[in-house]
Amino acid sequence: MYIRSIELQNFRNYRRLDLKVEPSVNVFYGSNAQGKTNILESIYLCTSTHSHRTSKDSEMILHGEHRYKVKLQLTSSYNAYDESVSVMYDDGQGEDSTVKRAKKIVCHDEVPFEKISDYFGIFNAVIFAPEDLMLIKEGPSVRRKYLNVLLSSVKTSYFFELSNYVRLLMNRNRIIKNARSNGNKTLSDQIREEMSIWHEPMARSAVKIMRDRYLFSLRIDKFAKVHHERISNGSESLFVKYKTCIPIDMFEKNSDEEIIEALISKWDNSIEEDFYRGTTNHGPQRDDLQMSLDGDGLRMFASQGQQRSAALSMKLAELDIMREETNDSPVLLLDDVFGELDAARRKCLLSEIGDAQIFITCTDKSFIEQELADSLEKASKIAFFEVSEGSVKRIENE
Repeated sequence: MYIRSIELQNFRNYRRLDLKVEPSVNVFYGSNAQGKTNILESIYLCTSTHSHRTSKDSEMILHGEHRYKVKLQLTSSYNAYDESVSVMYDDGQGEDSTVKRAKKIVCHDEVPFEKISDYFGIFNAVIFAPEDLMLIKEGPSVRRKYLNVLLSSVKTSYFFELSNYVRLLMNRNRIIKNARSNGNKTLSDQIREEMSIWHEPMARSAVKIMRDRYLFSLRIDKFAKVHHERISNGSESLFVKYKTCIPIDMFEKNSDEEIIEALISKWDNSIEEDFYRGTTNHGPQRDDLQMSLDGDGLRMFASQGQQRSAALSMKLAELDIMREETNDSPVLLLDDVFGELDAARRKCLLSEIGDAQIFITCTDKSFIEQELADSLEKASKIAFFEVSEGSVKRIENE
């Protein structure tokens, strides 16, 4: 699937944009803070319904307005069927707002979805951005998000189960919070019983999430290892392992029912700890992907270059898995990554692109033009767009 056109209304610094793009390579260049990344952000928004830069939809609305809309016109790679996807957000505060409170509406061919979980998988994109280094440098929540976005994109049941688990977890945490706010400094039998009521439904939801994460972590490890060895010319080995609150070998040796019993026991035994800490301390909400290089932790012992290589390998693994799951190439979004990567890493990234549609942002048109000409067979099909103060102009090749 590839994008034919991008339509923006009141999105970031674009009041209105209607842009036709090419099915091959599209390069957006210009000075910093002109709106290049905003275009890639709008495309990625139509993949996951969330930005890769902010968790607040209100931040993506043009200043002084109360709603934004992003719409992509698409063509299938298989049957040339034209379709569209769109994301609209209204903060509910405008005089002409059609909603009384903030609301996001996601559509496919102008038909809105009642559940956002039903939308995932219609349009897929993988973004490479300077923020990818956070996969290595930041805490577990960043790597859980990486897993959640990948799994939700290729397995719609995963997002449903994740949402269900979060709802159950919030109910258990609410019991703890209410008890503590009412001045209960000791754990009573009634509070203990109210907390334990949620353990079985939480476990039945959690086991599905955890098993999916475990199985996909094996694939991530396999693909990322291959890419990292290629980048490092075989001098380093990258390892990616799933970490959760139960022994990992249970996913190979034990049934779901046995894992459920282990989770229930874990929560039963931690009721007192959770009460005094004020939250549930075990479960998928604390999962992580542990990454190491030749046995040493990446975060503490790897150089900046090694960390960038590992982050790039993780994103290339995401690309591989999406291709396997969908039998199609996702759209690739390369947000100012060429300035962050050395020649060897740029070559590795470009070698994996294949026949995907590509969107690139950069500041130096001549540099990226030469880089693509040296690495891509379809370099003659590159479309260049100059971006300046929220306006986009196509520049014909000389």
